[in-house]
Amino acid sequence: MKYKTVIEITSDAENKSEALEIVGEYLSGNLVSGVDMKCKTKPVAAARIALTSVVIAALLVTAGLISGNQLRPSKNFAAGICGLDAVQPPLKTACDKDRHAEFKKAWNERQTSEALAHIRK
Repeated sequence: MKYKTVIEITSDAENKSEALEIVGEYLSGNLVSGVDMKCKTKPVAAARIALTSVVIAALLVTAGLISGNQLRPSKNFAAGICGLDAVQPPLKTACDKDRHAEFKKAWNERQTSEALAHIRK
């Protein structure tokens, strides 16, 4: 496992170059006093694991939302709403029995006459 360590060194110096010289001496072991050092160490992998788990959770939620939207019937959205059903009046193509009988009689006469004409030839 990898760790990240941050070292903060505080010292009294006149300018930047003197501060860098004091830090170099302290870290090499030549200077023992007059420097205050603080360090923090934390594992690097923990941040990666947390980031990975957040990304995976977001992907799962997104996949669930997409599949949930595809399962819902979108064609019949208004079918379940009360008051949208319509009653259609009877069509005017229905014929009377008298007209039907007349048509059938005329049709049979025509078929018979055509059959007789075909036989006579």
